[in-house]
Amino acid sequence: MADDDQLVGRVLTRREVLWLGGGTGTALAGIALTGRMPDCSALGEWLAPRAATAGELPACVVRPQQTEGPYFVDEKLRRLDIRSDPSDGSVRAGTPLSLAFSVSRLDGAVCTPYEGVLVDVWHCDAAGVYSDVIDPSGDTTGKKFLRGYQVTDAAGAASFVTIYPGWYPGRTVHIHVKLRTDPSADTALEFTSQVYFDDQLTDTVYTAEPYAGRGDRTTRNAADAIYAVNGGQLMLTVTPDGSGYAATFNIAIQTDPSACATIADCVQALRTVLPSPATAADAGTRRVARRLQRRANRLAAVLDRSGGGAGAQAKRYARARARLDALLALARQAEQHGKLGTTLAPIENAVATLLAMLP
Repeated sequence: MADDDQLVGRVLTRREVLWLGGGTGTALAGIALTGRMPDCSALGEWLAPRAATAGELPACVVRPQQTEGPYFVDEKLRRLDIRSDPSDGSVRAGTPLSLAFSVSRLDGAVCTPYEGVLVDVWHCDAAGVYSDVIDPSGDTTGKKFLRGYQVTDAAGAASFVTIYPGWYPGRTVHIHVKLRTDPSADTALEFTSQVYFDDQLTDTVYTAEPYAGRGDRTTRNAADAIYAVNGGQLMLTVTPDGSGYAATFNIAIQTDPSACATIADCVQALRTVLPSPATAADAGTRRVARRLQRRANRLAAVLDRSGGGAGAQAKRYARARARLDALLALARQAEQHGKLGTTLAPIENAVATLLAMLP
């Protein structure tokens, strides 16, 4: 059952073009984002840092969108435990999974919990079957297992009780998620993506029933075409929890309508939040400011280069990420020693935004 091979395209923002194509049209030919493109002028856009540096970034993190696929059904089924089927009371078998989302609102350098966001989740069962759909694997119309939504509370939290998803040919293991702010409003924000699991963890889970009887899965993370586009930024943090697991996912809405829309714009935005040598209070702070500015210049020089094909471009993006990591490390070290000369949070946010722009 391939839930993402029937895609309905929509107009992409410049940022999404950069995410999906890395400056070329190659990835766009195979993958398109689906669903309604909201007016983000009032409520902002959604961004993402690389998962590899997520532990170094603020708790208020930003994430990329991915395709919805054909299996979203707006069931309007608000519930905590999505394992059961309301039509007959049956419960889907599988390893228990407690799934928690923490939704934040990022306004400039200020991050606060985002209350009132609808969080919809849906995924296949241990046999790779979705509810309430008709596809080559069968007809589950009217069934509503493994679907539901919650509304974030005052702490920005929304939680679900479910099972570890199964697999089906052509896709790695994943859960779909859609977040909406007041879907009835004309300017409602709608964010759709997918979240993923570590392959080694999935291998462990699948040694037990009801997963083991299906044999080896056909697609792992690295071979999944959807995962290949920023899937590493959408990994769940999973820990053992009794007889099952607990998974958490932090995500932030960036509400600044002036947020940069291209890599070049984001580099310039980073420069503007770095300390200036001209206003430094002492020699040590001035040296730090100069070093940070030089690192920003080197970053821009790497990103300004072109040509050489996809391989060369991938190497440039890798060097850019390394330069961003080094710049952020220097800023944090200077802040710890009282030599940064400015507030750290805007620098962290600017780096996170740039990391989101790099394929």
